[in-house]
Formats: sequence, structure tokens, C-alpha cells
Amino acid sequence: MNVTWVDKRLAAAHLSKAVENIGIDWNECAFLNVFEDEINDIKSFEGIVVAMGRKVEKELKKHQIDHLFIYHPATRGSVRNIERYKNHVKERIGHIV
Repeated sequence: MNVTWVDKRLAAAHLSKAVENIGIDWNECAFLNVFEDEINDIKSFEGIVVAMGRKVEKELKKHQIDHLFIYHPATRGSVRNIERYKNHVKERIGHIV
């Protein structure tokens, strides 16, 4: 689909609204994929690592990478509602701002 997280489209639309809601500058975010990018790049990252989804969380734990957890922005269920997702993100990572 030729869309990246930076574009703020699809799942990134929910995520961008949620992080901006708690005061995180979207342009300061970096996105690495634990299944596609070099694991050493994630291990050496000097910022806060956030696992988006349980599969990512499991992989980060496997590699002993400290992280915070949020639901993936394309998750199913009631948290998919934008206001609930904003609240979820605020509860999980709002303290880092």
C-alpha cells in the first residue's frame, strides 16, 4: 500500500492521535519492526521502546529488551474506538511525557 507509520494513515492515524494527545511530538517518534529490522538496532536504541501488540511484546521479551506495552492501533474490540485508544495509550505510556 506504500504507506509508512510516518504518513499517519491507516493504523498510524489512531496511534498519532493518541500519542499527540499525551504530548508526544509525532515527528520525534522512530519506528522499527522487531520482525524486519536488525534486532541490534532495537537493542541499541537509546529512547523508550514501546511494543505495539502482544506478538511484538513477546519478541522483545525473548531478546530481553526493556519496553512498555500498548495495544496495536489496529487492534480489534472496544479499544479500537479512538477515545478508548487514546485513554489506553495515556494509561500505558502517559507517564513518559
